[in-house]
Amino acid sequence: MAIEASTGGVQQSDPKVALALQGGGSHGAFTWGVLDRLLESTSQGTPFSVEAISGASAGGINAALCAAGLASGGAAKARERLRTFWEAVSHAGEQAGNALFGFSEPGPFGGWNIDWSPGAIFSEIVGLVASPYNNPFYRDPLGPVVRSALPESDLSTLNAKRGGPRLFVCATNVRTDERIIFTQPEISVDVLRASACLPGEFRTVNVHGEPYWDGGYLGNPPLAPLIAHAQDLILILVNPFVRHDMPPRNARGILNRLNEIGFNASVVLEINAIEAVNRVLDSVGEEAASKSRFKTVRFHLIRDDDFLAQFGFVSKSSTSWSLLKTLFDRGREVAQVWLTENYANLGKVSSLDVKDALLDPTLKRVSGTHTQ
Repeated sequence: MAIEASTGGVQQSDPKVALALQGGGSHGAFTWGVLDRLLESTSQGTPFSVEAISGASAGGINAALCAAGLASGGAAKARERLRTFWEAVSHAGEQAGNALFGFSEPGPFGGWNIDWSPGAIFSEIVGLVASPYNNPFYRDPLGPVVRSALPESDLSTLNAKRGGPRLFVCATNVRTDERIIFTQPEISVDVLRASACLPGEFRTVNVHGEPYWDGGYLGNPPLAPLIAHAQDLILILVNPFVRHDMPPRNARGILNRLNEIGFNASVVLEINAIEAVNRVLDSVGEEAASKSRFKTVRFHLIRDDDFLAQFGFVSKSSTSWSLLKTLFDRGREVAQVWLTENYANLGKVSSLDVKDALLDPTLKRVSGTHTQ
């Protein structure tokens, strides 16, 4: 949905971007904060046109809410839909007696890291012998929350593609081990539930007769569908790539880092594949590249590894409003810094060196080794 911006009497199109939103449970509230600030900026002198959005798990839900809001009422509506969802997540968790709710504040169990809290340890013990399938009290906790934030009228507008961005939501087919990308007109509450279906917490979600688990296993977030819609890809990541306290030496720390590595693997592979095409286009020269059906993709990255590294694995299942609000506020702050430093690069050049993008900024890669 492009908006024409006037500069000196000359009509200029806003930069066209695609957003790629990573999943990470409750840490998706960080992405909510980033989106809130980016959407707010569209009316404050730093506009851009969102042509497509992709996501998996919490990133897929954020993507759907953002896309539906843009399609049905613009940036203000998208911000409203996102806030409604995350407030509902916290309220639903409180009403259901989320075992981690009371421990999700800075405190004696390691600040924001609640991996060693009594609630977290008890939940893990129960998880060793129980599954969502043998829980007689199981009920779908996510569907009602999504429905409360995404009315059927907005969902219909989104699927009808009456304006707004193209949406891509990733899920994992349990039967075939395939990455499935859902898009309009097949976006539904069940698709969003499937994309966020962690098998230890939720029963498998069936869509069109096929069983699905969390999309983050194979596309977190998926990038390939976006490049047909915009050359500028803004990645919003919530799983730290760089940690300075490595290697982990206790069971909780090992589990947390394994989770981060696993959920980052797919996006690393896709970035490398796209960058390989970029290098080929750069090597053939401008004239030959202009005749290719491939276009150079410009990468932009919004993340805060050091901040997110202080949260443990278990906090991704917490619904504490204090936790969610802290992540949201930090997301807005990081997005503001990114806008100040990198907005001018949109439509022109990548705002990062992809080769070093996922490394510690203080390190340089030399012949496969890291040197200061």
